[in-house]
Amino acid sequence: MSVAEHGRVLVVLDDAAVAAALLDASCALAQLMQRELQLVFVESRAALAAAALPVTRVLAGPGEAWSPFAPQDVERGWQAQAARLRTLAERASTRRAVAWSMRVVRGALGETLLALRRETDMLVVAQAPARFEAPRRRTRPLIVALDDGQPSGREAAKVAARLAEAIGARLETRRLATQPEQAARATDADLVVLPAAALGALPPGEPHAPLLLVGAPA
Repeated sequence: MSVAEHGRVLVVLDDAAVAAALLDASCALAQLMQRELQLVFVESRAALAAAALPVTRVLAGPGEAWSPFAPQDVERGWQAQAARLRTLAERASTRRAVAWSMRVVRGALGETLLALRRETDMLVVAQAPARFEAPRRRTRPLIVALDDGQPSGREAAKVAARLAEAIGARLETRRLATQPEQAARATDADLVVLPAAALGALPPGEPHAPLLLVGAPA
């Protein structure tokens, strides 16, 4: 599948807290590519299992006592997050004039990512506590493009450049092929763009920033 083909921009996330500025960037990407945006909100099966344990407690705030935490509390939290995501998506899509939809799945972010990679050649994935927002030390977000030295890497870098221009972000291109650990440890990045086929070349746990996977997986 080529990035020139029309399809959807998929955004997979497991926490509404990561969504606000990331959704605007994703809508900008959908606008650039003339595509629909689809959100995929992942309800953590592990969180539900943990809440079902009789020993599970939650600390509501500083100075407060520990209180029971049950599966229904998790369910209510998910409902609130899904509602917030829909509100944020409506605002961002209206600004960018793109169509959008949302679906909710239950499982884990990683397994959902693997399941969806064949559905699109534009996949954004973000896991808490990742953020797409400008830190205080700078005024513009930073997009890092990881080039693996292949044609797919150059294509991903082009997408990153177009997106950076559209949202007024800074852009840096780093060579994944020659310095994979240094390139992937993009602790200063707000979004990392790389070819989907190069996802396996990243060191475990890196990077912590949201990812935009461009092109077909390996």
